Amino acid sequence: MKFVNHNNQGLLFIDERNIETPNPNQVQIEVYSAGVNRADLLQKKGHYPQPEGESDILGLEVSGKICDLGSSVTKYKIGDKVCAILGGGGYAEYVNVDERQILTIPKNISLNDAASLPETILTVYENIFNISGFKKNESVLIHGGSSGIGTTAISILKNFTDKIYVTAGSDEKCKACVELGATKAINYKLKDFEEVLSSDRIKIDVVLDMVGGEYFKKNLKILNFKGRLTYISALGGIKGEINLLHIMNKQLKISGSTLRSRSSEMKGQIVNQVKEIIWPLIEKKLIDIKIFKKFHLDEANEAHSLMESSQHIGKILLTVKEEKINELT
Repeated sequence: MKFVNHNNQGLLFIDERNIETPNPNQVQIEVYSAGVNRADLLQKKGHYPQPEGESDILGLEVSGKICDLGSSVTKYKIGDKVCAILGGGGYAEYVNVDERQILTIPKNISLNDAASLPETILTVYENIFNISGFKKNESVLIHGGSSGIGTTAISILKNFTDKIYVTAGSDEKCKACVELGATKAINYKLKDFEEVLSSDRIKIDVVLDMVGGEYFKKNLKILNFKGRLTYISALGGIKGEINLLHIMNKQLKISGSTLRSRSSEMKGQIVNQVKEIIWPLIEKKLIDIKIFKKFHLDEANEAHSLMESSQHIGKILLTVKEEKINELT
């Protein structure tokens, strides 16, 4: 099979290797699309190696058709259209994944577009609803509002609250976030989000942060009593100044998580929650899927360059195989 490999300089190129037989609890997916995530950029530079037992190929989410079944698999059949969250292996023509990590594609989402769903939706659901304990009508601040995670969070949360605040790096991105459903978008290159929210007397119940660094102290200041701050990345630095009094006086909770290192059982628990809570909203067209651009598999370098530039608004996908018209039904 063809897959995307990378050299010591982090450049991507098409390579070939044998297709592995799925384990008893795995399905094999013929990949139509793969999602591009910042974790892929880190891995190719040697900063985020795959967990033990996972493929060394880049790619944490795919969509496609099941083409082979492990001997213990009973929930799915060959030909089923699915998307999946992976520990690795997505930038390839075929990938094997535990059956607990796959979801049947919603009826109103195309086979190729469905690769935009697993990583972002599971990340948002786990960190906002499970870890942060978000409750209906609470206020939420999302840093990186125009990213794949950010646009997904806005689209999901608008079904549960009208108090969605985001930061983004341009007026164009801020406008796109508001059009998706954000209550207010702050251009962090022009204004300080802490000053804006404080001047408007807005207190935040849940902050989803992928920036870290100097944002840490500001996040603590704008959090409401018993507010929750959850980290999913630290693009602005892994260290930040802390005022313990803010935490103690307001009884704040600070947490963070990654999905990639979780067991299939743990990932499967989130998958089941998403199937029950989020999938019906997608099928009712109450969640917008924001795809910015699609590249072919052999254009993976260009896809990574776009993500590194941060000029995108929404998801970036790699197309491995095109869905045909007769496959749409």
